[in-house]
Amino acid sequence: MNACRYIEQADIDKKKWDSCILQAANGLVYSTSLYLDMMADNWDAVILNDYEAVLPLPWRKKWGISYVYPPAFTQQMGITAQEAVSQQIFDQFIAAIPAKFRYLEMNLNNANRINGDSMTARKNYLLDLGEEYSTLQKNFSRSASRNIKQALNTGISVSENVKVREVFELHRHRFKEEIGFSINDYDKFLALLEAFTKRGSCYCIGAENKEGQLIAGSIYIIYKSRLYFVINGNTEESLQVGATHLLMDHTIRSFSAQNYILDFEGSDHPSFARFYEQYGANGENYFFYSLNRLPWPIKWLKQKKINPVSKR
Repeated sequence: MNACRYIEQADIDKKKWDSCILQAANGLVYSTSLYLDMMADNWDAVILNDYEAVLPLPWRKKWGISYVYPPAFTQQMGITAQEAVSQQIFDQFIAAIPAKFRYLEMNLNNANRINGDSMTARKNYLLDLGEEYSTLQKNFSRSASRNIKQALNTGISVSENVKVREVFELHRHRFKEEIGFSINDYDKFLALLEAFTKRGSCYCIGAENKEGQLIAGSIYIIYKSRLYFVINGNTEESLQVGATHLLMDHTIRSFSAQNYILDFEGSDHPSFARFYEQYGANGENYFFYSLNRLPWPIKWLKQKKINPVSKR
């Protein structure tokens, strides 16, 4: 008999938890205990049997109300399981979430294909890097190829001897207003990236101009066979010379024919989506789920304010 139970963070067996995420086909880096420990204000979980399937519950409290929320820099979580997640299993997990959590917002993962009015589709892009680079390059758009050539002709070079903090600050300076994360969110994510770097699970590259100045950079987290494109930083100069395109070309070339999946981490943002499509990436949907248990009139006000559209 399947049994879902709610467990507070202090009582979670992190070894069994991470083993579940590692072994499951839909186990993503965002649901690892390291990621949750560093990015969530608090997190508890619903667990099926002996960690056969797990659902992280990152939570906060505001005005005395506890609510489940998607932490910054976490695209997909949802239920991680070795077997397909049916509607019945999904309903069991949701039913096991304590009533003290009066409001829930969570981004499920692509394998959680659940129907319902509480679901809103969001877009992600993936590129299978299993083929040789020469084959992958044939799927580049004319625009991508032109920008790569322009960067090379302008004397832009790619360096793998770049520090995470340098690229992170480029991103923070350029995109913080558009993506809307707080200073605390950025500080926590930088600490997480540095933790992954110490584990050898972070790939960081930069584009330098002829004077040796860093004008663009990219940061990836490597987990299992997936390469997560988590940070892109650039300057006005880089946009004029195609430096970011050269960095993407370098990454695809470096990881081609190694059975990696390049995960672009989005996006519902049209300009980001167009950039990813230039390299032959294929779109997939995942779903945003919400559940409002708030008392009236707070419930009504929250419904008015909700905006489930991702800008990542």
